[in-house]
Amino acid sequence: MALRWQEIVVIPEVEESVLCDCCGQPARSAEGRLVHREEPVGRFSVRWRPGVPEHPARHTLFLGDWTRKGGMDDGPAVAVAEYRGGENHGFVLRDDAGVLLKALKPWRPHYIRRGEAIGQPLGDVIFAMLDAIHVKDPRLQEIRGWAVA
Repeated sequence: MALRWQEIVVIPEVEESVLCDCCGQPARSAEGRLVHREEPVGRFSVRWRPGVPEHPARHTLFLGDWTRKGGMDDGPAVAVAEYRGGENHGFVLRDDAGVLLKALKPWRPHYIRRGEAIGQPLGDVIFAMLDAIHVKDPRLQEIRGWAVA
């Protein structure tokens, strides 16, 4: 499935105050859906610490139509990336899935690791989704401001 970030529609849903998964400090969470050509292609969750650009913003992607337990051919799929600010701003895919997979155990998702995505068509899909969320979700204005021009 070839996706361009410009063609992905970002539909914001829940936004709330939470605690950061890694450090327990106050954070924000924004969730939503991703649609391409009127077909659901995924869901997402972004967590960041407002006012703390040196703390990466964690993006969790749930590929496929999770309302029907969809995803990849072999079941639902999940990928995690962090957005880092500063001069080298951008996304980095993460391989540490322990806590996330425990939380998602009922769905038994396939966790997409860096090696499966980087340089592969699946990686193009993941980064198109991340770019669409980053650019189009109005709740992430602060995170966009973390980039150094």
